[in-house]
Amino acid sequence: MNRELKKEQTRIRIKEAALSLFAELGYEQTSVESIAKQAGVAKGTFFNYFSSKDELICDLQAIFALNEVAKLKDKPGPLVPRLQLLLFQIVKQFELSKPLTRALFQAMLGSAKALDNHNSMLTTLKEALLPLIAEGQENGEFRRDMPAEMMAQQAFQAYFGTLFVWSMEESEDSLDNRMAITFELFFKGIAVQ
Repeated sequence: MNRELKKEQTRIRIKEAALSLFAELGYEQTSVESIAKQAGVAKGTFFNYFSSKDELICDLQAIFALNEVAKLKDKPGPLVPRLQLLLFQIVKQFELSKPLTRALFQAMLGSAKALDNHNSMLTTLKEALLPLIAEGQENGEFRRDMPAEMMAQQAFQAYFGTLFVWSMEESEDSLDNRMAITFELFFKGIAVQ
């Protein structure tokens, strides 16, 4: 078997094991050891692929988002409600507590490798999102005086900015409520006036 193919299969097994355990036990109760055991790999092998459990969940979120964006391309109708639903699904799929969210930011910013991986995933997600934004511009939902790339960048800034600020605040406001407000304002800003 090709070495690269074997590595990719191992990476997939680790992700699948993590998803299964996160669903069964929750993120906090799932250990790296239990993920490695369920994936059929040594704990050290886990760390060959991910620097931490936090890096792994960031990767899983990006994969989920990419899959959901791909589904949007084939659905007819206005884009804004579909994009709002996508955002809601992302927030609900990986329910984040404030301490977990802060840990995710620490993991992402804690090493050059983790940051590179995150930036690579964002680039891939942005490339998947650009055709949808361009479609929204063509069908008259989104402004044409701003490039699609700029709108995508602003969407990421709105998402991660909201996530970061929410995780640092003492308020009891839920993340899904905060994201809904942020993106209601975002979509109003990119809508045709």
